[in-house]
Amino acid sequence: MKLLVFVSGVLSGSLITLSFLFKIMHWPGATELVVLALSICSIIFIPSVAKYLYDQKK
Repeated sequence: MKLLVFVSGVLSGSLITLSFLFKIMHWPGATELVVLALSICSIIFIPSVAKYLYDQKK
């Protein structure tokens, strides 16, 4: 679980940073990167962090 939290966090953070760079530079594909990054963050990262922290408190 810890590996999933780490990998999904790094991946979504990197994609968010890259997508904002694409937005600033007005490069094509910026909107798709934003959607992909926020989807990974909301579907994989946030629930896995919640489960990881819940399991640690037990």
